[in-house]
Order: sequence, then C-alpha cells, then structure tokens
Amino acid sequence: MQRETAGREKSRDTKAEIHRAALELFSAQGYEKTSLREIAEQVGITKASLYYHYSSKQDLLQAIIGTFFDDIKRVFAQVGEQPWSVEREVELLSAYLDVVIKHRSTGPTVLRDITAVLAAFDDQLDDLIAQSRAFQLWLAGPDPTPTDRVLAAAAVEVVGAVLSAGLDAAELSDEELKTILLDAAGAVLSRKTN
Repeated sequence: MQRETAGREKSRDTKAEIHRAALELFSAQGYEKTSLREIAEQVGITKASLYYHYSSKQDLLQAIIGTFFDDIKRVFAQVGEQPWSVEREVELLSAYLDVVIKHRSTGPTVLRDITAVLAAFDDQLDDLIAQSRAFQLWLAGPDPTPTDRVLAAAAVEVVGAVLSAGLDAAELSDEELKTILLDAAGAVLSRKTN
C-alpha cells in the first residue's frame, strides 16, 4: 500500500514537472514549435516516460489548460446560488481573480497559441463562453442597463490582465496583484449607471 502511494506521489510530481516544462517551452517558442522530446529532455525523463503520462502534445495542452477551465467553471457555477449583492459581487470577483492568479503562468501560452487552445477545447468553448457571459451579466447587477453590462465585461477583462501582463511572483506577489486588480475591477464596476 505504501509503495502504491509513493508511486502515485512520484507520478504527480512528474506530471507537475511536465506541466512546468511544457508551459515554459510553449510560452518561449510556441506550442507548434515545441516537441514532446524537448519537454521530456527539460524534465529529465525519456520521451516514452512522457507518453506514459500524456498520449500527445494536445493531450498535455488539454491537461494544463483544462485545470484552469475547470477552476473558472467552479466560480461561474456559484452565480446562480445566491442573488446579487455588492458583498457577493466582491466575493465572486475575488474568487475569479484567485483562479486567474493561480493560473497566471498559463496566460502566455493561451495568448500566444490561441489557435491550438481553441482546437484543443473546441467541444467545450460554447459552454465556457455562455458561462462567462452569465457571470458578466450577474456582475452587472439586477436589471442592468447596456452600460452596466459593458462595465461588467470590462471588469472581467481587468482581471484578465493577469494573463497578459507576463509578470511572475518575483515581480509582484499574488496578494499584491490581487489587491491591485480587485481595486481596478471594483472601480470599473462602481461607475455603473443607476
């Protein structure tokens, strides 16, 4: 039993190393130009070992980006649980920001290789877009005007700045980044019309 647990822990560590190496290489040289051999070499494993964990480069991309999408969907799922209030708006925006910050290293890959990401998640995109729009509509508040809806969408885009800023934790800590972006998104939302 202990042997099985140790083996699973080692696999998780290897998968995390594969994810980090893949994100580094995808961000630096692009998804298309990165080979599984390069990823394996960076991790210090054989290509066969990498295939043990992921059957293809697209499978690896889906695993990396998929965790981000899964976490975002959990935030979106909370939208219907309680009616809108200023306090609840801050809570959900904060939860959304936590997910985006947690996955900020994924951002350069998503932005650089959007075509590959779209191809990898083609079957899930319509649902994700619908959930994102529902989240934005909820953020706009009760009986939103078109202006309220645009401002809610802009607040979500402010949070998305984490992905495009290209900053790592050494430049700006997660807490500093969260404070800055939550304040900025809140400022955008506070300009809503009555």
